[in-house]
Amino acid sequence: MKNNQLTFRLENRRTDRVPTELRTIVQVKESEDESWKEVTKVNTVSRNGAGFSLSRKCEIGRLLTLVMPMPAELRAYDKDKELYPIMGLVQNCYEATADGETVYHVGVALIGKQIPESFTADPQQSYRICGMTKDGLWQIADAETPFKQRKNPRFWIALDVTISLMQKGKKSASSVFKEETTTQNIGASGVSVMCSLEAKVGDRVKFACKEHDFYAIAIVRNRKEPEGQLMTLHLEFVDDKFPMEKILFTMPANPAPSAMEPKPELPPMPPQTVAGEQFELRRF
Repeated sequence: MKNNQLTFRLENRRTDRVPTELRTIVQVKESEDESWKEVTKVNTVSRNGAGFSLSRKCEIGRLLTLVMPMPAELRAYDKDKELYPIMGLVQNCYEATADGETVYHVGVALIGKQIPESFTADPQQSYRICGMTKDGLWQIADAETPFKQRKNPRFWIALDVTISLMQKGKKSASSVFKEETTTQNIGASGVSVMCSLEAKVGDRVKFACKEHDFYAIAIVRNRKEPEGQLMTLHLEFVDDKFPMEKILFTMPANPAPSAMEPKPELPPMPPQTVAGEQFELRRF
């Protein structure tokens, strides 16, 4: 894989996540005739991802709809409109407690406003990420089976890391192949990265994330190289666990109650904004 192809892919997917409190409508469709929605605040957002809290659980691998006043610089379309409707693929959902109330922290990968035909036919269809569009949003494909919860969940977070492949039986500097890249997803016990290293299943690599002071040896457990796309390595840490508590949603360990208060207590929105959001929601 040529280095310029690697650079293009990484620059395309690395988007700054911005702490914010965007007032947002989240709509979840359970069936053709049944859906529910909540008004919440998006805590962190980028062009292709968002994190927020809900009072109900969302299934990982399912699609939901967001309608929010996204900053123009983070939009892939509708830059001159007041509201930004976009669909998100649920990547993680974990339970927490705030002021004695159960809430669910949800992270989604943003895919655009195009509705998959399979979703129209079955809103409970599960999906997986299969790539990225030229405008920086995620591409998805139907998953053959519903998502199976990992012992250590993976989160779609882009972190700057270095992967070093050591050649067996060689100790010279020339035997070390090193590449700077970003994570595709990461969990306490492993990580997926896009790179061009010629690492095979079973090889050991050095994994380094300077930002979070994490350095570990990992084993290549899988290697995928879809046609026309950059290779993905799936790595398992063998001597340490990644400190996930440092990065989840970039939220403090004890979030402020205002960011997680029960949704019915949120103040009413101006009539013209409510009408606009209702109109946008009907598009999905």
